[in-house]
Amino acid sequence: MSTTTAMTNPGHDRVATHTLLAALVLGVAGDILFRDVGPFGVGLSIWVGLLGLSAVALNRHARPKWRRTLIVWSCVAFTATLNPVLRATEELIPLTLLVLLLCAASLLMQARGVRLLAATITDHLRCVLRVPVEVVLGILPILGKVSLFGAGMSLRVRGILRGLMLVTPLMLIFIALFSAADAVFERYVSRLGDVFLFDTPRHILMVLMIGWVAAGLLACTFQRDSNEAMSARSFPAGNTPRLPRKVGDEETAVIMGSLVALFVVFVVLQASYLFGGRELIEQTSGLSLAAYARRGFFELLAVSALTLAVLLSMSILQCNQRLFRPLAGVLVACVLLILISAVQRLGLYIDAFGLTFSRVFALAFILWLACNLLSFALTILRGHSDGFASGLVLSGIAIIMLLGAANPAAVVAQVNLERTIAAGQRLDTHYLISLGADVVPQLMKRFDALPEAEQCQIAIALYHRWHPEKNEDAKQAMQDWRGWNASRSRARRLVMAREDQFQQIITEQRARAGGVSVPRKEGPKF
Repeated sequence: MSTTTAMTNPGHDRVATHTLLAALVLGVAGDILFRDVGPFGVGLSIWVGLLGLSAVALNRHARPKWRRTLIVWSCVAFTATLNPVLRATEELIPLTLLVLLLCAASLLMQARGVRLLAATITDHLRCVLRVPVEVVLGILPILGKVSLFGAGMSLRVRGILRGLMLVTPLMLIFIALFSAADAVFERYVSRLGDVFLFDTPRHILMVLMIGWVAAGLLACTFQRDSNEAMSARSFPAGNTPRLPRKVGDEETAVIMGSLVALFVVFVVLQASYLFGGRELIEQTSGLSLAAYARRGFFELLAVSALTLAVLLSMSILQCNQRLFRPLAGVLVACVLLILISAVQRLGLYIDAFGLTFSRVFALAFILWLACNLLSFALTILRGHSDGFASGLVLSGIAIIMLLGAANPAAVVAQVNLERTIAAGQRLDTHYLISLGADVVPQLMKRFDALPEAEQCQIAIALYHRWHPEKNEDAKQAMQDWRGWNASRSRARRLVMAREDQFQQIITEQRARAGGVSVPRKEGPKF
């Protein structure tokens, strides 16, 4: 599969050279930023920022509109990388990677000449699948534009390269002879050899791998010439011919009418106890509150998502719109009511058993579905498909960004702590502590209001996990700026501020285990 870039005339071989140099710099930066600490942290934000600056610099001669597009998507990608820096919730990392993939795919799609608002779902899917191919193969056409020993290389540079090739074997021979002649020299050469044998190849490999990826991503940012645009369409935007009708009037009436009848019956049955509360639910459904919520919630989500997929498929097949649109409008209204029922079930379940990550993410998914059902009604059902497909992508990116900004771990901790303090319900301290550093401020804020048993469990767990003197990872994170994280840094400060109180609780717990009574001191109020 060939990758065509905007570098199609002889003058663009200089752009290819600059692209390779930028990719090499990004490879070196990646080796420095990611080595020994991993890619998810401050290093990723810096690297993505450098990638965006490189893309804008390489496209400095492009049209101003395209440069603005590059800047906007680069800013979105950079903002998404702040999630692993500001939050310690590992579940946000896959969502952050999804946002980065969607940003790259949207840039690639627009570079192909497809307008964002005119893009179809097929355009977005094709570009999402194409991004990994570009990452792997995007560097090849760039390499084809650069001739290392071509006429463009100066005689001086070629002379230096020939000299290095000739002197390298001589240097190896002399080093071997000197090592045999002197033990001290041999020891130094041996140490240097260890570095070259182990560290240097590893660094070189990492630089090359990251640089290769960077070159592929930079290749996605070059606009294609109009005669070489890799658009999935063979037609200008906005002039795509209508597909032949594949679903007849009878089929449309049967499919949509059957679905509408089924959904209306379900919604009517749900309405009888949708707002009736716990007693009416148990009397009507014959199920306990837990069984009712657990049984129906994810099924209703699956129904809503599948219905949206069916509506999109019917609209793409160009069925009879006079039959399809009114029935689809009723179906959309029914699905929105079903989503309300799903939220109500989830609310009952949270009241009874507390909040978890999966329930927060489910609420975010419901919000995304509801937004796109309304978008479907306002665009496709009105005969205007422009903007719907991109709305799917942009609303997904926006909800992921809002999810990171809302700090879901802290929300989970706040809800569960309030349930324990206000209603005296059991607190799952092991689950809360497993959520990481994001929950520590909420635990410290309400620590003194918790029952003594929960205080003891929380104090022991937090003290040994976040105090630098008790946890080697926490100590190393304080010494390496690349591993800095806002939530983890704050958690360490809060735990160290309560060090005396936690030590008193731990001492008291050990004394009780040994049968000794120790008076408890009052800790600081936060």
